[in-house]
Amino acid sequence: MSEVQDIVRSRDRDRYLSSLFAPDDRRADLLALYAFNAEVMRVRDAVSDPNIGLIRLQWWRDTLESGAGGGHPVAEALLAAVDARGLPVQALIDLVTAREFDLFQDRMPGLTELEAYLGETHSRLIMMAAMILDRDGAPRASEAAGLAGVAQGLALILGDPRHRDPFLPEGMDVPGAIAHARKRLAEFEALLPALPKSVLPAFLPVSLTGTYLNRIARAPDEMLTVSALKRQFVMWWTARRWG
Repeated sequence: MSEVQDIVRSRDRDRYLSSLFAPDDRRADLLALYAFNAEVMRVRDAVSDPNIGLIRLQWWRDTLESGAGGGHPVAEALLAAVDARGLPVQALIDLVTAREFDLFQDRMPGLTELEAYLGETHSRLIMMAAMILDRDGAPRASEAAGLAGVAQGLALILGDPRHRDPFLPEGMDVPGAIAHARKRLAEFEALLPALPKSVLPAFLPVSLTGTYLNRIARAPDEMLTVSALKRQFVMWWTARRWG
C-alpha cells in the first residue's frame, strides 16, 4: 500500500471507502486529493503553537504556488493530480487558508461565515473530487457540492465536542446546528437525481451524514463513533441506490 493511500485509509476512512467506488484510473488522483486534505486538517492537532501551524499551512500554499513537491509524497501526488486533471490551484490554496481558523479559539462570527468556511473546506473538496472524476460534468454538481459540504462539515464538527465550540456562532446550539445540517442535507438530496452519475463517488461520504447526525442527537457530548461495518454498509447501499 502506498504512503498516500495509507494516510487516507487511516485518517479519513469514509473518503477512502468512497474511493473504492471510483474508476480505477481516477482512484490514485482522488487519494492524492484526500491525503492532502488529511495532512492539512492534521496541522491543528500536530502543533501546540498556532504560529507553528500557520508556518505549516504556508508551506502547503508555497508548494502549490511553486508546483514543486520537494519529495514530499503527498505533495508530489497532489501536484501530479493537479496536472492530470486540471484542478484549480487557487481553490486548493483557499482550502488551506480556510483551515487557519482551526488553529485559534475565535468564535465563528455568524451562520454566513460558518457556511463560507464549510464551503471553502468540505464543499470545495467534494467539487474537486468531482472534477477528478469528470472534468466536463463537474460544473453541474456545483450547487449540490455546496449544500452537501455544509451538511457533512457541520456533522463532523458537531461530532467532536473537544473542538466544536468556536465553530458554532453566538445563538446557535447543538440542536440548532443539527437542524441546519439536516436542512442542507435534504436540499442536497433533492438535487441528486440531476447529478451526472460519473461524479457520484465524490458525494458518497455525504451519505453517512444522516447517520452521524442521528448519533450526535442521541449523545451530543460524546465523540462521534460509528462502527466501520455500519459505515461500509451505508456507503455500499447508497452506491447501489444512487447507481
